[in-house]
Amino acid sequence: METILEIKDYFDSEMEGFEIITTEQSIKLSIASKQQCCESWGYFWCNDNPQDFIGATLLDVTLTDDVLNEAHFQINNINPNSRSFEGGIMFVDIETNMGKLQFVAYNQHNGFYGHTVRVECKQLTHVEEDL
Repeated sequence: METILEIKDYFDSEMEGFEIITTEQSIKLSIASKQQCCESWGYFWCNDNPQDFIGATLLDVTLTDDVLNEAHFQINNINPNSRSFEGGIMFVDIETNMGKLQFVAYNQHNGFYGHTVRVECKQLTHVEEDL
C-alpha cells in the first residue's frame, strides 16, 4: 500500500505548484512560473485541505474534464468572457481511501503567452504546453 506522507508547496527555478510525498514516490503538480511579458500567469490550487489526506492510501492519479469554476473566477477578478482571456483549466484527482483530493491548474493569458503544466508521477506523466 502506498501512503501519503506529506503534501507541500513545490518551487524550482521554472515551475511551482504542489508536491505529494508518498512511501513510494514524489508526485509533482506544477505550472511554469515565469512571466513572459505582461500576461497574468496561472497557478495550481486546491479547495480541499491537503493535510486531511496525510496518512491516506493512494489509489490512483487521474486527469478529469475541464469545467469553469465561476466562483473562483469572480474571487480572482477573472472575466472568462473578456477578449483578453485565453488559457485553460486542468483538474488532477488524487484518488485515496479517504476520498478524492482534487488539484486544479488555472491559467489566464492574452492568447500569446501560455504556460506549461506538468503532472509527474508513476501513474501518469502529462505535460500540457501553453495551457
